Amino acid sequence: MDKAGEREAHWRRHVEAWRASGATQKAYCEQHGLRSHSLSYWHQRLAAESGAREGGGRLTLVPAVRVPDTVASLPSVSLHSPQGWRLEFATLPPAGWLMALWGEHA
Repeated sequence: MDKAGEREAHWRRHVEAWRASGATQKAYCEQHGLRSHSLSYWHQRLAAESGAREGGGRLTLVPAVRVPDTVASLPSVSLHSPQGWRLEFATLPPAGWLMALWGEHA
C-alpha cells in the first residue's frame, strides 16, 4: 500500500471509530491527539467517495401519475329546490346567507 493509501486507511479507521464512539468530533480528536479539522475533512471526503461509488447524488426521474379527482374536489354544499334549481358551492357560504337564499326561493 502506498503512502496515500496508508493515510486514507488511517483516517478511515478514525472516522469509523469516531462514529462508533458517539462523541463529538472535538472530543474524539482531543482524546486521540488529532486535529478536528483533519477529521472533519476526512469524514467529508470519505462520505463523498462512498456516495459516488454507490451512485449517490444522482437523481432519477419517474413519470408523473395523475391522481383521479377525489371526494374533496367535489362541491362541499349542494342545494336542490322543489322547483328544480340546484346550487353547488366549492366552499361553504355563510349560514345566514344560505338561509336567506333558501327562504326567498323555496
